[in-house]
Amino acid sequence: MKNLKTKYVKVRVTSEEAALIKEKSAGYTSVSHFIRSAVAEYSNINAKQRLELINELGQFYRKYQNELSWAGGNLNQSVKRANELAVAGLLAPGYIQEVLLPVILETQETLNKIKRELYNVTKKGTKL
Repeated sequence: MKNLKTKYVKVRVTSEEAALIKEKSAGYTSVSHFIRSAVAEYSNINAKQRLELINELGQFYRKYQNELSWAGGNLNQSVKRANELAVAGLLAPGYIQEVLLPVILETQETLNKIKRELYNVTKKGTKL
C-alpha cells in the first residue's frame, strides 16, 4: 500500500520568506517537494560536513588570494627592475643573489604552503 501523505505542518513566514521559498522551489514539482528535499538533505550529517568543508574552502581561498596577489606583485616588480638594470648595463652581480633570489624563494615557500593546505583540505573532503 502506498504511503499516503495525510499530515501537514503549518509554518508562519514573512512575505519575503514566502517569496524566497517560492523562488527556490521553482525547480521542484511543488513547494512541498522542495521542503521535503531540503529537510532530507540538511538533516543528513554528510551534507552538514560538506557545507562545513565548502565554508572552509572559501575561507582558504580568500586567505591566500591576498597573499598570492602580494607575492606576485613583489615578484613582478623585482623582475621588472632587474630587467631595466640589465638592459642599462647597471645590474650588479650581487643583485640577483641579494634581492631577486630571496623574493623568488619567498614566493616559492608561499606556494608550497598553499599546496600543502589545499592538499589537507582536499584530503579531508575526500574522507566524507
